[in-house]
Amino acid sequence: MRRSLLVVALGITFLILMTWLGTVLTSIIPHQVTAQEQTVRVGPYQLTLQVNPNPPLITQPAALSISVLSASTQQPVTNARVTLESAMVEMDMGADKVEARAQGDGTDGTYLANVQFSMSGLWKVHVIVAVPGAAPVSTDFEVTAQ
Repeated sequence: MRRSLLVVALGITFLILMTWLGTVLTSIIPHQVTAQEQTVRVGPYQLTLQVNPNPPLITQPAALSISVLSASTQQPVTNARVTLESAMVEMDMGADKVEARAQGDGTDGTYLANVQFSMSGLWKVHVIVAVPGAAPVSTDFEVTAQ
């Protein structure tokens, strides 16, 4: 009886120690900071990603705002279907897929989605833009969650 109780106590102590060590290492190791605004040109569009809060926290969903402009005219693209797929770079945790909604009255070409980053580290956000009558385009943004 004493021996099994000792084994259980040592196991619990080990788990607590490993949890504490993981927390300490996460706070010591520097994280790459996510740029406040990331802009890329893909196909006929210019896409700009903004993350709020920045850096996103793992304790609450982050608001990802995608601005879609025509690259040639800088006019907003208001009839797009914008899909975001988020996946962790360093560890395979599967991919989460969410549809972004047009923000406000939908005339400024801004689309908003809430994304939950479940673990600290570097994430890839794959953005797919589909406009009726045109081929879909996609690009990747990098976001570091904390």
